[in-house]
Amino acid sequence: MALMERQKVVLAKADAPSNIAIVKYWGKQAIQEPVNPSISFTLSRARTETKVSYTAVRKELKIDFLFEGKRKKAFIPKLEKLIQALLPRMPFLQSGELFIESSNTFPHSSGIASSASAMAALVKGLYSIHQQLSQDDDSKMDAQKISAMARLGSGSACRSTLPGWVLWGETAEYASSSNLYGCSINELVHPLFLQLQDSILLIRSGAKSVSSSAGHALMKDHPYRQGRIQQANKHTAELLRALKMGDFTAFAGICEAEALSLHGLMMSSSPPYTLMAPESLAAIETIRSFRLQHNIPLTFTLDAGPNIHLIYPNEVKQEVLPFIEDCLKPLCENKTVIYDELSIQ
Repeated sequence: MALMERQKVVLAKADAPSNIAIVKYWGKQAIQEPVNPSISFTLSRARTETKVSYTAVRKELKIDFLFEGKRKKAFIPKLEKLIQALLPRMPFLQSGELFIESSNTFPHSSGIASSASAMAALVKGLYSIHQQLSQDDDSKMDAQKISAMARLGSGSACRSTLPGWVLWGETAEYASSSNLYGCSINELVHPLFLQLQDSILLIRSGAKSVSSSAGHALMKDHPYRQGRIQQANKHTAELLRALKMGDFTAFAGICEAEALSLHGLMMSSSPPYTLMAPESLAAIETIRSFRLQHNIPLTFTLDAGPNIHLIYPNEVKQEVLPFIEDCLKPLCENKTVIYDELSIQ
């Protein structure tokens, strides 16, 4: 009977959204802690869906991982690193068999925060199994705890565990801020910024030439490290004010300055590298020209990749969609645009 109990399969399903940072997280300290605060919003349709099954049949832990139906041994070391970090919180991970199946609704490793959504979904699934094994009467997931654990897998994953606007990193502008987990700031945000559209221009879908982890590591001895930290703190304070006041002009200025600063830091790293494509620059100039000509509130940002997030209020959606179809789609790989929006669910 005891053997049967040990061999019982425990199942969990979880999903988590990608997020797009307006003030960027770039540079680490300690264990996956940021050197500067960041502010993001989570998306609705760009998500990772994960299934986890656990069986206590081994004295050591064995991990089997499938991404979109294919075994991916290259992902195992990163999963093992996360699990080692989670052991103090989830001791069941010391032994047994873990079978993980993961899939995205958007391209992986192309600069759309796939590691954030993947790690957030996985931690949610593992925590669900932990609750089942420990027969925890509280079926609710502790949002702060989940965010802190997701951070151990991918720093920005701590922001993908919460809906809407999320602040991560200590700042004097928000008393409850922390380097260990993300904080929801939806209550501070003007209604204009709770209905944002995010149309992701898929300029290139392939994996990046330099991973975000490698990019973070290059910030350690970056010649502009201190200046970047000061800039991010200044932009955090300014963005919080813009979000509160519903000031889209100020928001757009911060949004674009942060995006281009991020890529400037990459190009001035040692060794330097470039993740933007020629079509990325063409799209940026097209967006700015359209905005100037038509006086429509829209802006853009990029994560660590060539793809562009076109961000605009829901109230101008019908004016922006034809512009995307006619002018921006031709710049995208296979004319692919992911039409998404901020999620507060």
